[in-house]
Amino acid sequence: MSKSLNPFFFLVFALVLSGCFSTRKAQQPPQSPKPEWVQSRPTSPLYYYGIGAARKTADVSQYQQAARQSALADMAGEISINISSNSLLHAFESNLSYREDFTSIIRAQTQQELEGYEMMDSWDSADSYWVFYRLSKSHYQQLKEQKKSNAVARSLDFFSGGINACDAGNIRQALVQLVKALEPIKPYFSEPLPVEFRGAQIYLGNEVYKELSATLSGLEIVPLQGEVSVKTGKGIDASSLRFQSRFRTIGNVADLPLIVTYSEKPLRNNRKRTDRNGIASFEVDMVRSAKSHETLLATVDMDEILNEGTTDPMIRRLVSRLSLPEGSIRINIAKPTFAIVDSEVNMGEALNPGPLYNVFIKKAMEMGYVIKDKPADADYIVHINTLTRSFGKGDTYKNVALEGHIKVETPEGKRVYYKALEGFSGRHYSEREAGLEAIKEAQRRFEVTYFREICEAISKP
Repeated sequence: MSKSLNPFFFLVFALVLSGCFSTRKAQQPPQSPKPEWVQSRPTSPLYYYGIGAARKTADVSQYQQAARQSALADMAGEISINISSNSLLHAFESNLSYREDFTSIIRAQTQQELEGYEMMDSWDSADSYWVFYRLSKSHYQQLKEQKKSNAVARSLDFFSGGINACDAGNIRQALVQLVKALEPIKPYFSEPLPVEFRGAQIYLGNEVYKELSATLSGLEIVPLQGEVSVKTGKGIDASSLRFQSRFRTIGNVADLPLIVTYSEKPLRNNRKRTDRNGIASFEVDMVRSAKSHETLLATVDMDEILNEGTTDPMIRRLVSRLSLPEGSIRINIAKPTFAIVDSEVNMGEALNPGPLYNVFIKKAMEMGYVIKDKPADADYIVHINTLTRSFGKGDTYKNVALEGHIKVETPEGKRVYYKALEGFSGRHYSEREAGLEAIKEAQRRFEVTYFREICEAISKP
């Protein structure tokens, strides 16, 4: 027997289901109204305020932390940075870039070091999370003054140590201590920092920087030989390239780091400390410059001083503005001299001057090299020995080959370069003309390759 469902059942089911949805909707909490501090930023003579917001994501802790950081950055922006006319930063008033970078860094540092703030409220919108913090201005100022007092005390210790080291003649240590004196007070470069030091009232930041500048200004870097001469392809030993460091009140300065730059090329060992007589020696392994002179310039190696004194990029940038003492040596460059011993023979006929001889003379003049008549007067002796010989006859044409060598040596007999001449041949009706064709091949190779190889050979250590 079949049964049909009662229409009343469907009506009751629909009413129950509708009630469930209504109940669930009623259980969702209504969004709270937008608070006043979101609509209009509060102000107070007693507090700094910070308001931050972040878009909601699946990670609740992440967006809440982002909103908090945004609020602290906002609070740090409320804390003004006023540049006093007696502050160190005021001395860089014309350097807008440095001041802007400094202000940005100090604001970021202020945000990281904020203490004693309190969370006043938070608010959830449909898609964002908002937080509201405040910080007592008097509490902030109290903490700041305490930190500043500690920083000034540390800076004064380094400052005093720098002056004592300078008085004792240890200029390197004096520079390191003065650089260290800047780091503790970096957050307060915009403030005057008045303190009493050795019975006098000073503005600490200005005084440290002034003493650092005066110490560098009191240094001299003196070349013990103002000029040296060298020939291309030769080196300059350390006995000729010496600099002495001196300080205005104590004389020679030992243990001072120096750095040299050579105008032709970078040098491998370009950093040295001065010895007990204030002298540092350098060397150039090989001069290859085509110029008539080059320069070796020495100055204080401030990178070494800064590496020991600070890692802070703003301090390094500040100190790099200071003028450094310099000393220079002029290096006069003379071209090498050559003498030529030539023996060139074509099918039994001596060629004077020889074709390869003429090539060498031409290329040497282009390079500014000097040709000497006597081998004993030259730096190098070039031996050119060639001859041609017939190596086969056809019905009509004659085949001729050139053989020989090019050798370069010193007057003492030390061989610098050697090239065997082979693979050059000519073909002509006449053996003489065939020999000249072989010689022309050798000339072209000499001009393009062999002369360059000789120049490279005499420039090697």
